[in-house]
Amino acid sequence: MSKAKNAFNTTSKHDAAITKGLSDDQLLDLVQRQTLRYFWDFAHPVSGMARERSNQVYNYDATHTVTSGGTGFGIMALVAGAERGFLPRKQVVKHLNKMTDFLLQAETHHGAFPHFLDGRTGKSMAFSAHDDGGDIVETAYLMMGLLTARQYFGGKDKASTELRAKIYTLWENVEWDWYTRGENQLFWHWSPKYNWGMNHP
Repeated sequence: MSKAKNAFNTTSKHDAAITKGLSDDQLLDLVQRQTLRYFWDFAHPVSGMARERSNQVYNYDATHTVTSGGTGFGIMALVAGAERGFLPRKQVVKHLNKMTDFLLQAETHHGAFPHFLDGRTGKSMAFSAHDDGGDIVETAYLMMGLLTARQYFGGKDKASTELRAKIYTLWENVEWDWYTRGENQLFWHWSPKYNWGMNHP
């Protein structure tokens, strides 16, 4: 078990809830609610995105490092939370509008997002030595979450309509074909400094 210090207070009186004797449905509810807390209560305050982790390890700032792929998972959790009635639907749409506003001004590489971004500025942050550019795998996770939200929040109200338009723009901005390098496959990563140096098809 990691001894890395937790950088945030992520505990509550509910964490000590006894799960013994719960039905399968009750246990699933508990797991969903607790998972949702990470992406809702612990979302980055500026970007609204998912933080990479809650404990300080490695060589990056856990307070402001947000993850594109993890945010895609988080969006799926928010959709589930709205559907289950765990979160107010209007508040989820508001949160996603904040997030998509941030993503539209964040740094991308041929439309693809980096694995890590600074949650305050939207600038790319290096994941590893040569992994400092567009990550098509993490971008795909993000887009899956966004497209799910676009389909789910289909209301005619202004906030939902604006959200769907922004998601469409983010999706269309990704140059998926550019990441093929003219071949019949996608390449995982491109860096403005190292080009296709990681060479992961």
